[in-house]
Amino acid sequence: MERPTRYFLYHLHSDYSFLDSCTDFGDYIDLVKRDGGKAIASTEHGLPRGWVSKKLQCDKAGLKFVHGVEIYLTEQLEPKVRDNYHTVLLAKNAEGLKELNSLVTISSDDAHFYYVNRLSFEEFLGISDNIIKTSACLASPLNKLDESDPWFEKLLRHYDYLEVQPHNHPDQIAFNKRLAAYSKKYGIPLVAGTDTHSSSPYKAECRSILMAAKHKSYGDEDAFDLTYKIVDELIEAFRVQGAMSQEEYYEAIENTNHIADACEDFSLDTSIKYPILHGSKEDDESIFVQRVWESLDDKLEKGIIPREQETAFRDALQEELRVFKKLGMSGFMLSMSDLVRWCKSEGMAIGTARGSVGGSRAAYVTDIIDLNPEQWHTVFSRFANEDRVEIGDQWSPRTVMCGEKSGEPVNAGCALAA
Repeated sequence: MERPTRYFLYHLHSDYSFLDSCTDFGDYIDLVKRDGGKAIASTEHGLPRGWVSKKLQCDKAGLKFVHGVEIYLTEQLEPKVRDNYHTVLLAKNAEGLKELNSLVTISSDDAHFYYVNRLSFEEFLGISDNIIKTSACLASPLNKLDESDPWFEKLLRHYDYLEVQPHNHPDQIAFNKRLAAYSKKYGIPLVAGTDTHSSSPYKAECRSILMAAKHKSYGDEDAFDLTYKIVDELIEAFRVQGAMSQEEYYEAIENTNHIADACEDFSLDTSIKYPILHGSKEDDESIFVQRVWESLDDKLEKGIIPREQETAFRDALQEELRVFKKLGMSGFMLSMSDLVRWCKSEGMAIGTARGSVGGSRAAYVTDIIDLNPEQWHTVFSRFANEDRVEIGDQWSPRTVMCGEKSGEPVNAGCALAA
């Protein structure tokens, strides 16, 4: 087999893997770009933290982003036992991305969580072919479980790849040899995982200080070099390790590229997403319009809005409602009105106005703000401009919708701006 000229960095941890790395994900992007890579994955511990921003960074850099996580597995959910085996999951396509995120959500509920978020062995065996599964590091169930364990062969057969790593440590060498034997016996290909935690020796030193600060050690740290490597360094590390033949580790490295090719690129739908409260935008709009006019009449009747401002309010509200309809903001405004009214009913203090929303007459009449825009001559277009692409910056709540409709980009847009 020919010597590999590149590899896919698929087992990777950044400073989003809390207290286990000091490297910004962007630093890895720069290194992969420098070395001619075409793709990069993210497999943070437990949770796919920061995946949307990472995807956007990769798009800007011209790299394919592969969505992943190093998830924890447990033999049983009850009674809770702190076994917490490691395994790597990589989304093969958009359906796999949704499935992976759903699995992470499940792993984080009260029934699953024990020190870390976890999936049961049974749930792991139910993961579809839309997700690529590798056996991860020395914390893998294939290393921790005895071969006689009833779960062992079931788990082994469900892996798509058996992950060998280049660390020159007796435990890793022994594990690699067993994995190579399993590969031949069960026909499951080997893949070269780097378990990268640092972008440079300096960042590795920073990580070692961090590890010492939390009184955590992985034994002989020098034997586990988790620093980013170019392909030649990776090949040399496997050669020095001596656990496998050259043909085996060449093939394992090349298989990383097969994974990259098998994972489909996807696009993010970053368009503005406003909430829908009553089934459809049209229903929200109808309810909001009714609330605006009823609230205006109520405030006029109670003298909260002076009668001399009535004409100006009605003219301004007609224009605002037209803009809200065009921008699809009716549900957004309705949700804010509901929220602030509820807060007031519970005796919570609400600010007079928050940012540019102080220019909206509709916000005033529906109790979102207590500042009369007509009195203070504030400007609506600073809040909602039909020609402005971005959403306004007046709200503190944030809603992020993640999902996908068939044939459409994955939706990771923010419904409300911070």
